[in-house]
Amino acid sequence: MKPWNVSVDGQNYQIMAKGNSLVVDGEKSKLKELNSRKEGMFRVYELPLGQKKAYYYVNTWIGGATLVMDGVDCATGQPYSPPNMPGWAYVFMALHCLNFANGALGAMLAVAGIGATMSISCNTRMPLPVRIFLDLLLLIAMVVIIFSVAVILQSFR
Repeated sequence: MKPWNVSVDGQNYQIMAKGNSLVVDGEKSKLKELNSRKEGMFRVYELPLGQKKAYYYVNTWIGGATLVMDGVDCATGQPYSPPNMPGWAYVFMALHCLNFANGALGAMLAVAGIGATMSISCNTRMPLPVRIFLDLLLLIAMVVIIFSVAVILQSFR
């Protein structure tokens, strides 16, 4: 992962995520030793840097991490607000959960479908109708896959 370079009161810090730690200028800080809180689908770790605090957002469901200081994403320089899961996405996720009844392959497809639904639904760079359409298309694709495998397996009987 690419390190973040942060400047606080004229002092530069290089921060890198490494396993379950954040490395600040070569000094390792374990995540479990930092103050943290749960915020939606994120675990937010508080990292003191000089007089300020940086916040390390880790998506606990589908991975991904962002370092934020003063409301700005340290990697992009853009204002950052953690994405919230829209209510309609839970309907698609519940429908993917029905695939758990289809054995191991169904469970794998359900987990993949839920993860992809979360990723698509929270992507605010896409218009809302496109996100809903992609979630629906994904759900249909998963159903087609599970039924295709069932038909193929049935043909071997």
